[in-house]
Amino acid sequence: MNEFSINTRMTKKEYAKVVLIGLYKKVGFIISTIVGLYLLITVILDYSKVINYYSDTPYYEFFCGLFILIAPLLITIISVGQFNSNLSFQNSIKYTFSDMGMTVEGTTFKGEFLWEHIIKLKEVSNFLILYHTKTTGNFIDKSKLTKEQLQFIRTKVGEQ
Repeated sequence: MNEFSINTRMTKKEYAKVVLIGLYKKVGFIISTIVGLYLLITVILDYSKVINYYSDTPYYEFFCGLFILIAPLLITIISVGQFNSNLSFQNSIKYTFSDMGMTVEGTTFKGEFLWEHIIKLKEVSNFLILYHTKTTGNFIDKSKLTKEQLQFIRTKVGEQ
C-alpha cells in the first residue's frame, strides 16, 4: 500500500473515555466491580434489615466496596492529569504509515517505529492503540482511516 498520513488531536474527554473503557474491558476490573457491588449491596440490605448478614456495623465492607467501585475512576482521573501535563498530546499529531513502519510527528517531537517494534494493537472505542512497549502506545483515531487503511495497519501489526 502507498504511504498515507492522518492528523489527529485527542481531547481530554476522548482520552478519559478510552482509558475508562479500556479498564472495564479487563477481567480483573470486572471481577473487582462485582465484588465491590456485592459488598455494597450486602451492607445496604443489612442496614435496611432485609437480611441479617453482619453482626456488627459493616464499616470496613462499606468503605472497601466503595473504594473498589471508584478505583477505575481514580485511575482515569490520574491518567487525565498526566495527559493534561504533557502539552505535546494536546496539539495535533501527524501519523504516517508505510510498508516499513509508522512515523509520529508533533510540534516538539518526531518518532519512527518499524512494524516489528509494534508489539500489540488494541481497539478501544473509536481508537486504535498501537503499543510499542507494554505500557506505552499511540492513539490513532479510527474515524480518520478508510477501511483499507485500517485493514493495512491490522495486517502489519498481525504479521509480527
